[in-house]
Amino acid sequence: MTIEEIIDAQMLAFNNKDIKSMMPLYTDNTMIYNFQDHTPIINGKKECEEMFTTLFEQSPNLNAEIIKTIFFDNKAIVHEYVYGRNGNNEKKEQVVIFEIKNQKISRMDLIK
Repeated sequence: MTIEEIIDAQMLAFNNKDIKSMMPLYTDNTMIYNFQDHTPIINGKKECEEMFTTLFEQSPNLNAEIIKTIFFDNKAIVHEYVYGRNGNNEKKEQVVIFEIKNQKISRMDLIK
C-alpha cells in the first residue's frame, strides 16, 4: 500500500467506526503523542485499539472531514475537522501527523 492508500483506509475505517479494518493499519508499537509537549498519549497497538474502541462506543456520530493532506517522505500531515466526539457535534479543528514504517502507521502526533 502507498502512504496515500494507508491514510485513505485509516480515514474510512475511522469514519465507519470499523476497528477491525483500522487496527491492521497500525504497528504493534504504535505511539500517539500530544504534539505541544511531546508527551505520549498512547503506547502500543493494544492501548491504541482500546482508545479507539471506547471512542467509537461513546461517539456514535463521530466523523472526520479532511481539509487538506500533505504527504512528505514517510509522513502524512492531515488537517481536519472532527465532530461527534463523545456526543459533541461542534466541529473541532486538528492536525494529525502520521508516520508510516513498513506500510503501517507507527506514530501519530496530535495538534489540537
